[in-house]
Amino acid sequence: MGDSESTLFSVISKTFCRAVEKARAEEMSLTDMYVQVKYDEQLFSVFDDTENVLAQATIEELEEWHGANDDENSNEALIVLLKKVLAQESVDKALHSLDIIPPFSVVLVDGAMEPVADLVTLDDENVYLHDDFWEKMDKELDDFFEELMSDTK
Repeated sequence: MGDSESTLFSVISKTFCRAVEKARAEEMSLTDMYVQVKYDEQLFSVFDDTENVLAQATIEELEEWHGANDDENSNEALIVLLKKVLAQESVDKALHSLDIIPPFSVVLVDGAMEPVADLVTLDDENVYLHDDFWEKMDKELDDFFEELMSDTK
């Protein structure tokens, strides 16, 4: 991780934790949390499920980081970065301390608050499988079949 990405990671983590603290202080029961990134304003925002701002941060490194990734890959790179932040122990612990109404999701949204990607889903009753699971499973089954059929040759 470069210096700008490391700073970005740290500020986003702290912003998530501040958003959770505010939601807990106001005793909110959340069904979703929305994340929005505005590169031109260098703004990272976390919203509750009624689209009220829980926490915001101005991050100067955001524009530099966005410039390092071309437009086609910047959304994918942002999704990967946000998933890493959400998987970090302090952020994960904070999210699990929220009063949630399952299934609770953290969703990346665009400027019009339209969903771009589901970053994480918390639900004790259901198990959610991500798309890459099926790709890996397909490869494993293909490898197994090849191994099995190699014995018949």
